[in-house]
Amino acid sequence: MSSRIESARWRPFRLPMRRRFDAASGAIEDCEGVLLELRDGDGMSGVGEASPLASIGGGTQADVMRLLDRYGSNLAGRSGMATMDLLPATGAGVAALRCAVDTALLDLEGRAAGQPVAALLDETPGDSVLVNAVIGEGSADEVVAFASEALEAGYSVLKLKAGTGTLEHDTSLVGAVRDACPDAVLRLDANGAWDEETAAQALSLLTSHRVELLEQPVAAGDVEALSRLRELSPFRLAADEALSNGDRVARVIELRAADLLVLKPMVLGGVRPALALSRRAALAGIGSFVTTTFDSSIGTAAALHLAAALPWDAAHGLGTGDHLVGDVVAEPLWPVDGGMTPSGPGLGVEVDDAALEALATGPWVQA
Repeated sequence: MSSRIESARWRPFRLPMRRRFDAASGAIEDCEGVLLELRDGDGMSGVGEASPLASIGGGTQADVMRLLDRYGSNLAGRSGMATMDLLPATGAGVAALRCAVDTALLDLEGRAAGQPVAALLDETPGDSVLVNAVIGEGSADEVVAFASEALEAGYSVLKLKAGTGTLEHDTSLVGAVRDACPDAVLRLDANGAWDEETAAQALSLLTSHRVELLEQPVAAGDVEALSRLRELSPFRLAADEALSNGDRVARVIELRAADLLVLKPMVLGGVRPALALSRRAALAGIGSFVTTTFDSSIGTAAALHLAAALPWDAAHGLGTGDHLVGDVVAEPLWPVDGGMTPSGPGLGVEVDDAALEALATGPWVQA
């Protein structure tokens, strides 16, 4: 592979949701992103995706396009990771764009080496990755139906959303799913909806339902409360939204405020920054698992390769593609029997020109 990036181009797209997805962080009706393609001097190309999620403070597709208008022309003519140095460190849409650049560079490197990205990240990556089903808010009957469908599709781990209603509603919902799915592994995500007192009550009420773990029970900024809750929790707690700020990340690790970190490459600025964070956390005895943010199969592939490079036992949240209508690749990357297998070379996925044309919301922009 030539180390020099000779050209860059990008195109916005939109993937509708099959149905509105409700969570404590907000309702999601579609995935709006930007596909980035980098080409090197040997004519080889790598792709990445910038799909920020506004409901969790990641900015918007418009923010990414504005950043590319300003910085995109400078992506060409640089070598490898030097392209990352051109981008700002913070700001609306920045993390997603940095993720797209990092992913495209990894895709290029993997294609040139004839290896999957996972093999670039770890000498002995996993052959397959366990994936949890992601189930949005709804009535008890709806959520039980979705959970049962997920089990029939081969999932063994179910992730339920909490915090959109009362605590009584949440515990009743979990109880209904547990009764209907007695052998399933159940995890919850409160998206920071509870105060410390409510979260403590939830921990007590949920114990009898054999919950595996709970993501972000309290607000992102209240790391001290998360730490106190972890000391009394009967099951594992994970930090998610708390990781969107570097100072808070340091505090989570310093206090060992969580048992696990939820790594979102789209939020953390790429695959390699997320991997570095997981290794830093591991030194403090904190595990990690990976989730997507309703990305196309480009973003999902990046998250999958990262997941395969991690040694932790928690299932990964890579099944969000099930909720989307359409994709930009020839063969969408969806879980099979509750698992996913990383392939290569590079990301192991190919953009489908016709599919992208149907989903694009603007023309290609050439740097």
